[in-house]
Amino acid sequence: MLFCYDKYARHKICKMRQVIFLLQNTLQKMMFDYLNMSHKKIKIVKHLLLLFIVLNFNSVFSQVIIEAKIPDYAEQQVSVFQFEDYYTNKEILIQSVTTDKEGVFKLKIPINEVKKITIKTNQTSAHLFAEPDSTYIVEFGKPDTNAIEIIGYENPVSMHFLNKNEQSLNNRIIYFENLLSSFYASNNIYFAQPRILQKELLNFKNKIIQKEFASASPFLKTYIEYSIAPIEEASFTNYNYQFNQYFSKQILYNHPMYMNYFNAFFKQHLKRLSLKPKGADLFAEINEMHSYSNALSTLLKADTLLKNDTLRELILLTGLREWYYLKDNNRNNISLLMNYIALKGLSNQNKIVAKNLLQDMNSLDAGSAAPELVLNHTKYKTLADVKGFYVYINFWANWNVESLQELKYIQKLEQKYGHRVIFISVATGENLEAEKQYFTSNKLNWILLHDTDKSIRNTYNIKNIPYYILIDTDGDIIKGNAPAPSNNMDNFLKQLIKKK
Repeated sequence: MLFCYDKYARHKICKMRQVIFLLQNTLQKMMFDYLNMSHKKIKIVKHLLLLFIVLNFNSVFSQVIIEAKIPDYAEQQVSVFQFEDYYTNKEILIQSVTTDKEGVFKLKIPINEVKKITIKTNQTSAHLFAEPDSTYIVEFGKPDTNAIEIIGYENPVSMHFLNKNEQSLNNRIIYFENLLSSFYASNNIYFAQPRILQKELLNFKNKIIQKEFASASPFLKTYIEYSIAPIEEASFTNYNYQFNQYFSKQILYNHPMYMNYFNAFFKQHLKRLSLKPKGADLFAEINEMHSYSNALSTLLKADTLLKNDTLRELILLTGLREWYYLKDNNRNNISLLMNYIALKGLSNQNKIVAKNLLQDMNSLDAGSAAPELVLNHTKYKTLADVKGFYVYINFWANWNVESLQELKYIQKLEQKYGHRVIFISVATGENLEAEKQYFTSNKLNWILLHDTDKSIRNTYNIKNIPYYILIDTDGDIIKGNAPAPSNNMDNFLKQLIKKK
């Protein structure tokens, strides 16, 4: 028998292995009897096998259905995003749909474990925790008309669940958050008196949390545990106790509340360790030698609790991000270290975190002049020639599925805003003819540049594909690491043009 040693029983890979194992056993058994079967029996077996595959694959790929009627957002695009990682909170598009004249939409999303997802309109965003095989009938709260309008950011609104189920994960989280808010309101004066706070927290956990959430799901229990962790830390617990209580086990990359507390708990930890005698070499190992192995081993010497090398690597990433922005640190060597982790990190999750941190760190500073570009266009020779227009640059590759999908959204933006915005696509692949052919066959009619020698990427310090840059009408950077076309860029451009 095959067992799955995975914390989440619904995990896609684990279930896929079970399906494959069962299929192999079934087929092997059938082979022994195949020659003795009649044609009719073979036909029956084929149908049974097909049914077996369909039923098992449906259990592997679970769906979430989201339905809503939101009259305030009639005939608008609604997009659903999930987080690529809960450390950097980088969002990736799952699906988009347009509401009808009454503001009705319906989405089906493949999800195999609990995920925090964000639903966005052109002006607003709201989130929910989606569980596999669940249906959510929701409505959005109205946006705050007094909110300050910030280009590129959506106004957060509330989400109401119309299919009432008080025991659903989202309703239980809302209920817990209300209890937690009440605790803060009643005990905020004790945050300066740790002993009293510790007593009140213990009462809260024993009398309310254990009573109300005794049968909570593992996800909800973890949510509660790491929501309360900062209060426990404030109630006079020491570093060793807090570490052993919350970080001595496996890293819960797939839980947003765990990663939220991780970021808070290990903030400035690299700096603190570098001030200890056993961590004094960290500065040189990072800034002068950019030595990954030395930095990891010194971290362990300075903090012997960091025996989990994958956790230690994630703490190193946290410190590198902080040190990158401090004076007297070598940004280039810090980038090299992070790039090494992005390529050869100890876990796939750490690689993703490093990649997303690099993307944020290497974005061009807003307000700085955009580096010059030779456009090789019949009308525009350089970026200087397009002053008076906004410029949206995307870096793509014909081997990168995400960037190819985003080109379709750029096509829609170009058709809508091409009179005010110059769109430039920089192809980063090595097959110049294939890139040209892709643009021609898909009728993509904006400026295409080829960066086979990496000169454009080096000039703009591009480390990841796809990547987007927005430039204003004076040739200055509005946003390095700008939103992707699918990530509300339509509204972003609309606001920019309206403000001019």
